[in-house]
Amino acid sequence: MSQYDHLLDKAFDLLNAPLKERIEYVNSDKWIGYPRAQQILERMEDFISYPKVERMPNLLIVGDSNNGKTQILKRFADRYPLTVDEEDYTNRQPVVFISAPAKPDENAFLIRILEEMIVPYAKNDSIEVKRQKVIRNMEFRETRILIIDEIQHIIAGSHNAQRGFLNSIKDLSNALRIPIIGAGIEDAYHAIQVDPQMANRFQIEALARWEFNSRETRKAFAQLIRTIEARLPLPEPSFLYKKLFIEQLYYLSEGLIGEVVLIIRQLATYAIKHDLPCIDDSVFGALNLVPASKRKDLLKRLR
Repeated sequence: MSQYDHLLDKAFDLLNAPLKERIEYVNSDKWIGYPRAQQILERMEDFISYPKVERMPNLLIVGDSNNGKTQILKRFADRYPLTVDEEDYTNRQPVVFISAPAKPDENAFLIRILEEMIVPYAKNDSIEVKRQKVIRNMEFRETRILIIDEIQHIIAGSHNAQRGFLNSIKDLSNALRIPIIGAGIEDAYHAIQVDPQMANRFQIEALARWEFNSRETRKAFAQLIRTIEARLPLPEPSFLYKKLFIEQLYYLSEGLIGEVVLIIRQLATYAIKHDLPCIDDSVFGALNLVPASKRKDLLKRLR
């Protein structure tokens, strides 16, 4: 058994790399394939192969902010990148992935799709011209799914603007006969209720916070921590998944996977900067970490 068995190959390869390179790797995005994420990805795979029918099903992924929704969407989109056919030089784009505009603006929505597909357009083109460009290019590229992240932004406009935006999404789905996959915080669910017909088409996948209240949930959370630790280029194991640290990590993260990753990045960065072989209790103490929900309390000390 090697003394570096706690590391994945990439992290092991970086043990003797310059400090800057090790820290950059710690802070880079990495896919963590935990069970619930894999379940949602499998569900999304069902939609990519769904036959074209009159009433296409849609999917809405709902979860708290910083709980991994966007990473799941990106992981799925990366499976189906834009490709160019070498024989006829035509583009194929099975998945188009955008973030919703900051407010329900149909023109901005269509522009985001055109820009994601790298399709030229004129700013003074009418909404209908842009819409037809989107439809033609999606048909030509054989697009199978449109993904809209941060779809809760719909509620940032008037009732009429919300309905108009949802109608635009529905029209694209009807014209192209493709599923729409949306994601957002709980407001996203309320946003689509503005149009009952549209709401009925959306199936819901809830991405809940991690729990830590039973043997099974503690074991699952420990496995998540262990998976993340294996990607840290530190020569000695930190055992963050054991009782000494895991309760602190759960308290600080409040069950949000994005917070878990952020906290461990901070801990590892400190350890690397100070030439420590692993993350120990002194690192936690030096950083004075607080949960996200209590960060506002820090501002009160300034008053």
